[in-house]
Amino acid sequence: FDKAFSERAKDIIEAADRLGVGSLKVEAEGWYVKSTLIKLSNFAENLHLSDTKKCALLKEKVMEFLVENEEEALCFLSENHDVPQSESMLTDFL
Repeated sequence: FDKAFSERAKDIIEAADRLGVGSLKVEAEGWYVKSTLIKLSNFAENLHLSDTKKCALLKEKVMEFLVENEEEALCFLSENHDVPQSESMLTDFL
């Protein structure tokens, strides 16, 4: 159950948010945060998810990554213009 839940945690977060099932969303977010490695290739997507679905734990994990990898993240953003629009807020954080 744990592995299957971790693999589908992002989908569960989105469904629970859409259906207003807060306890399930928080549980799924915990599993997602535990099972997801934040890296340059996915930090913007994960920040977007944390912002749009109001996932505080995920946002904290992404922000920790950004603090530790500020230069690389800024380079990535300047080179990749297909980052979701709400990610323009990243420069405010950095």
